[in-house]
Amino acid sequence: MIDLSSNRQKEDWFLKICPNGRIPAIVDKENDDFAVFESGAVMIYLAEKAGQLLPTDVKGRSLVMQWLMFQMGGIGPMMGQANVFFRYFPEKIQPAIDRYQNESRRLMEVLDTRLGESEWLARDYSIADIANWCWARTYE
Repeated sequence: MIDLSSNRQKEDWFLKICPNGRIPAIVDKENDDFAVFESGAVMIYLAEKAGQLLPTDVKGRSLVMQWLMFQMGGIGPMMGQANVFFRYFPEKIQPAIDRYQNESRRLMEVLDTRLGESEWLARDYSIADIANWCWARTYE
């Protein structure tokens, strides 16, 4: 557990685990204290280690990776900026608010379209669904 309010994630010991000084990050005690940082990398590592939630066939794995990258490169950053500019930024910059909210809405429509075609993003329940759900559930 990391107490973010005390900036523990910026201390040297944590920066050895995650050079970016952010969460999430894990240390696998069962694998020579192997450190993994960044949410997508953590999810891939754990899925591979458990042999679950990530197909082993090339096409199935690629589908999961595509939807995982969709979250990491689109949903997460856009919704994160939408929240910052709308809720936390001291000055209300309407063009920035509009831009990030509109892009977040568009990305949610992409998810909605896909989930209208398939119960899960990449055919079967996977880390792609977990990663995207964490953001999609907070859309409003």
